This record gives sequence, structure tokens and C-alpha cells, in this order.
Amino acid sequence: MPPQRDASENGMEILGWAKKSRMLLLMTEQWQYGSDASDRQQVLAIDAGSGMVYEPNLEAMLEERKGKQCWFRVTDAGFSTDKNVNILVRANFSTFLDPDESEEDIPPAKRCDDVGETWSFDFATGEIKRVGNTESLQIFKK
Repeated sequence: MPPQRDASENGMEILGWAKKSRMLLLMTEQWQYGSDASDRQQVLAIDAGSGMVYEPNLEAMLEERKGKQCWFRVTDAGFSTDKNVNILVRANFSTFLDPDESEEDIPPAKRCDDVGETWSFDFATGEIKRVGNTESLQIFKK
């Protein structure tokens, strides 16, 4: 009998290291086969010395869009240039549509603007804020 496979799959990409740090940054993605459920992305920072894992709350990027049918896709991530270990996440936001919907089916007040944003997640304080898209992502691959 062949081995059974889960109806879900996972993917992982190592993005790189913070300069002069033990912090490794990676992105994961999980998706469901045969389901209308959207996939789930995560960005994780791992302290290679202690094994501590920090997972920024990416859903917080949707807080100011409450009441709208918004979703996002992470396009890139890195670390900020300041002394603190801030994780920067770039994401594209758009209106979430069910498979049988078009954007015209969604009332204009519930639509999400198609926009790219950069968000900062402060590892030390837990502060989450939107920052300028010109913020440089620091990541080292060696």
C-alpha cells in the first residue's frame, strides 16, 4: 500500500542572516490542496545561539483594514539598518475574492487598495508599524 500524503504542503526559504548577528531569517508557506482556503505565509527569525524563534504577527498588517476584504502576499523580508533587530516585511495587499467572485461583486467600501507596503516588526519591544517602502532590507547570504 503506498504511503498516504497530506492534503497540505509546506515550503521554506532561507532568506539570510542579519549582519554581525546570530539571527537567521526565513519565510515559510503552507497551502491546502483541493481547498478554497488561502495559503498561509510566515516570516521567522531564529537566534542560532539560543534557538529562540520570533514570528512576527503578519496579520497585524491587516488591522487598519478591518471591515474590508483584504489579503496580502509577502514579497520580501530583511532586517532594518538600525541597532535593534527589526524585521522588515514587504507585502502586496489586494481585495480577497472567493473563487466564484469578481471585484465587481464586492461593494467599493469593502475593497482593498492594490498597494505594496513595508512593515517593521521590532524584535525587542513587539512594536509593529508601517514604514516607507524605501527602507533598505539588510540581509546577508554568506
